Amino acid sequence: MSVVYHKYLDRILTAAAVLILSLHGCSGNPSKFVDNVYVGTWHIDTSRVRVSVSVDAGDASNLQVFMPFITNNYQHIRTLLKDPHTIRVAGSSRDDPYSGTYSLLFSSGNVYTSSYKLVRNILFLTLSDKSGNTYTIPCQADGNTLQIVYSTPYMRALILDFIEDNFPEQAQDLISIILSITVTLEGLSVYNTRTRDLAGQYGQP
Repeated sequence: MSVVYHKYLDRILTAAAVLILSLHGCSGNPSKFVDNVYVGTWHIDTSRVRVSVSVDAGDASNLQVFMPFITNNYQHIRTLLKDPHTIRVAGSSRDDPYSGTYSLLFSSGNVYTSSYKLVRNILFLTLSDKSGNTYTIPCQADGNTLQIVYSTPYMRALILDFIEDNFPEQAQDLISIILSITVTLEGLSVYNTRTRDLAGQYGQP
């Protein structure tokens, strides 16, 4: 009985040793895969586009114009945040998996391409208004969704462009009112359809 037990124990130890060697290989630690959670092609979920407005201070007569204007044009302002409708993020290389290029595809057919380097795992996009002013916009991804958070300066510029394009006769008064009040404008766009290939992963020793 003792001999059988020792043979059984020897087999277990041998199998364990083979398993450890196969996992680690002859050269040391197994390679790791670094996943850049942004890499891929992202498509917007239009049902999850949000705009929030909070007025902190302003003349009562101006607010009586501003708030109805925002309410009546809320859906139009939301539509502005449905672009870019597609975001393509490419990685760089095995040596630097947290950098690369991104392309923003707009419904107008315009494509904007720039480079990025993740900072604290945040991807910063560059967007412009019609006057050519640029804004740095943060977005975050977890591998399943990518979210863009639009700040007040960009949202204000977006609304001012919207007013000039659609309310030319009232533009001067409306723009003057918006610039005279203290308001917090924020937007959120969610991209939740991600496609990619193995280029999103990089083997590292």
